[in-house]
Amino acid sequence: MEAEVVVVRLKEGPCPEGATCISIGWVELRKNVVVPDGDYLVVMSPVVADVVNLAELKKRFKCIICVGPSTAERVGGCVVPREFTSFGIARLLKEMAPGRVVVLRSSAGNEVLRSLMPEVIEVPVYDIYIDEGKLKEATRLIESAKAVVLTSSTVAEAVARRADLGGKVVVAIGRVTSEKLKELGVRHIVAEESTIKNAVWTALNALRRGAK
Repeated sequence: MEAEVVVVRLKEGPCPEGATCISIGWVELRKNVVVPDGDYLVVMSPVVADVVNLAELKKRFKCIICVGPSTAERVGGCVVPREFTSFGIARLLKEMAPGRVVVLRSSAGNEVLRSLMPEVIEVPVYDIYIDEGKLKEATRLIESAKAVVLTSSTVAEAVARRADLGGKVVVAIGRVTSEKLKELGVRHIVAEESTIKNAVWTALNALRRGAK
């Protein structure tokens, strides 16, 4: 049976009802990561919990900020911005008391947060890679799908390089992914909430409305 909505993501994870999900890459955890002291610790992915001792780090920072619900569920005891993106993180930090900000993220993280807040200290704790075989499989699924959800700027760039997205409903999970798609010249819509579940809902809703 052909998939109506295909979700392309970097790594495996829960797949919302009404969609077919495929991962096109993998992560490699870095060893001996050194996290400097600070006031605010920003965690940009649940993967961070596999690399560093968050229980110990929480003792060294007065506030832990998680980029979104899935990260918050893994980390626990953190503040989540209203918008689950780097833009939302920056807005939240600007609303808080001044302090030293340390960001834990992938080595392929976007430049949005640093461009908005040049003083942040970014610490890469894992690397991401695209699996060309899985990307080819994703391209085949996309060909027969009516809608495609792209879950990061890295995924968006990889997919746009290989797949024909013309005539599809393309959904960006958030503003950062949307900016990449604009740069690539891909027509798309943006999920109201930066979660895969909401992005799938956005895709299905667009299909019901007959969006192209």
